[in-house]
Amino acid sequence: MTFEPSLTRRNILRATTAVSGGACALALAGCVPAAAPGADTGATPQPIATTGKPVRVGKLSEVPVGSTASGSGNGVNLVIFRPDEKTVLAYSDVCTHAGCQVAPSGTDFKCPCHGSIFKGADGTVISGPAKMALPRFAAAIDGEWITVSV
Repeated sequence: MTFEPSLTRRNILRATTAVSGGACALALAGCVPAAAPGADTGATPQPIATTGKPVRVGKLSEVPVGSTASGSGNGVNLVIFRPDEKTVLAYSDVCTHAGCQVAPSGTDFKCPCHGSIFKGADGTVISGPAKMALPRFAAAIDGEWITVSV
């Protein structure tokens, strides 16, 4: 005697639910951005971009030690931090969460869109939703000017 399972409505519904549920899970998995291997997670600063042309982005006298400011050069908007008399640091002003423009906020940079806060000292994330540090540019003090390679 040979047993052949019959195609009942219940068996068809089970099969189509299992298949469509798996397809939904795969489709939703595609909606989650995957981090590239070795991607920055905010725990360490981004590498410094040094390939651009040095350009003056602001006067040194406008950025007191321990404070932040904004500037621009070659069409690139930046945020600046001056940790001491001899050092300036420059970062992209584009929030790594959703692309909004971050702004100087004391010794840090804050995104007005979703509240991410980045450290002025190294561009890393203090609080999210951003996960990655701000990209950093090579910056220097040139007499009374701040120059950044952008």
